[in-house]
Amino acid sequence: MNISKIKKDLEGQKDFPPVDKWNPELCEGQEFFIDREGNWFHNDSPIKNKKLINLFSTVIRKDDDNYFLVTPVEKVPVKVELAPYKIIDFEITDNNIKLVTNMDYEFVLNELNTTRLIKYNNSEIPLVHVRNHIEGFFDRNIYYKFVDLALENNYIENKSLYVLSENLKHKIGNIA
Repeated sequence: MNISKIKKDLEGQKDFPPVDKWNPELCEGQEFFIDREGNWFHNDSPIKNKKLINLFSTVIRKDDDNYFLVTPVEKVPVKVELAPYKIIDFEITDNNIKLVTNMDYEFVLNELNTTRLIKYNNSEIPLVHVRNHIEGFFDRNIYYKFVDLALENNYIENKSLYVLSENLKHKIGNIA
């Protein structure tokens, strides 16, 4: 199994393929890794082809607490430091917050796509559900803009900061 074979297996796919319906054999030996900054690696080498990374992001699947790239014929493990998607921008319209990922995917913070706090390196950071049990983390710049938004609007409840979208409170942090 190699990157060229995965790319060939996925050619012609549009949107998100039905990876949850595919059950190919596990193919080990190749190492994919997504670091804390959202950078993708294959066998310790950075993957610099943005189109290829975007393609891979459409076939990532989470089974229990493990991530895999899944094609109709292969299932390849992916080690993920935080989450596969990185939130790099947002837009506020009416009472919605639309988030934009580093993989050119956009979604609205809502009842399904909400946030949760996790412990990471002796601090708490928010993750957000992006799609199909797959999460994203906030770019530091976006996170600090959300903190400013919460403080400016007094979105504080029980020492927790949140942002509002679809009239729901999405927790982004705690006040010490």
